[in-house]
Amino acid sequence: MRLSFSWEYWLAFRYIFSPKRERFTGVITTIAFIGLTLSVASLTIVNAVITGFKEVVTEKILSLNPHLSITLYTPERGKEVIKAVGKDIPAKELRSVQLVSSQQGLILKGGQPVGIILKAVDLESYKMERGFKRFEFNTQLFDNQTLPVVVGNRLRDKLGLIEGERVSLLSVEGFYTPFGFFPKVIPLKIVGYFESGIYDYDLNLVFTPFDIYFERFQGKNLALELKLRDPFKSEHYKGILSKSLGPSFPIFDWQEWNRHLFSALKMEKLGLFIVLTLMVTVSLFTVLSAMVMLVSEKKGDIAILRALGATSKNILKVFFLAGFTLSLLGVFAGLILGIAVSLILSKYPVIKLPGEVYPVEYMPVSVQITDLVIIAMVTMGISLLASLYPAKKASILHPAEILRQE
Repeated sequence: MRLSFSWEYWLAFRYIFSPKRERFTGVITTIAFIGLTLSVASLTIVNAVITGFKEVVTEKILSLNPHLSITLYTPERGKEVIKAVGKDIPAKELRSVQLVSSQQGLILKGGQPVGIILKAVDLESYKMERGFKRFEFNTQLFDNQTLPVVVGNRLRDKLGLIEGERVSLLSVEGFYTPFGFFPKVIPLKIVGYFESGIYDYDLNLVFTPFDIYFERFQGKNLALELKLRDPFKSEHYKGILSKSLGPSFPIFDWQEWNRHLFSALKMEKLGLFIVLTLMVTVSLFTVLSAMVMLVSEKKGDIAILRALGATSKNILKVFFLAGFTLSLLGVFAGLILGIAVSLILSKYPVIKLPGEVYPVEYMPVSVQITDLVIIAMVTMGISLLASLYPAKKASILHPAEILRQE
């Protein structure tokens, strides 16, 4: 008797979905399916959270920091550097070029000091950066007696600062006298506020207009900050500029400043992926157990099929397809559940994060096709291995032995 090819698939589906299975086998199969679904969903959600966190951190870093920074020891050499930048980097690759200056110090109010970095920049350019949730200032508050500053919301709340208020900056730059070192005291005036969402920035970073700062104080810590259309080309253009300018102009790129952060995020994602993959593997052992019980339950069917002319290869295929189908359904159900939960969390952020630790207010979530493909491939690979053992055991059963045991 010659059997058709399609009966193996039909029988495999019957074994998985038939309501006439033994009750205990059905319960184990259901538990295996639910366990696999939840494991794959967990793996999908965790990957989406880590990816979303990395994207948010990258966006903040790229928006609030220069992609390339060239240190200038004298303002006169700035023209030389700008000329080299225009020569070595095509204009279409540059998003902005600006001269900045910075110095460290303490803001004093009511005897409460807070360490800050005063950064002189083009306020209008910074106002347009996407990394700021808010960046507002009032030019009508500018005067000739004080240095206008834009402070972060964390610093404002900590010191109780209000717009138009005057405070003092105790600068690390100062002068020596016979009685010792005396820091320079700079009067500041609050003209605006900003909010980036990064705790350290909002507490310790203060912005002031570059032209006013340089005119009054002749800032020493000068740098030319470049922002590129493609930030990931920073290392390439750094090499070109280093050859052109030589060692007298130190150049730093954003990837160097944040190398350890991105390495930590990458290792964290890899570690969690491995741990949760082990969790998926444990769930697939439950699938394996369910298939072994199914083989034991269907010994009589195996004997009848062999008597009708089915080969050991046909039996192997039936039980392999049964196990693989159960695993496949669990994996796809897990992916669908994980994607659904991730999309809900991304659209309706409900998990609030402590601002002192994380650069975002709510847990970021981002679903990437690449991550989903990797999860599907890894879990399906493990599923193939889990389905093979019980199918192999079923294929080597001899009908005479089965009938004798019956």
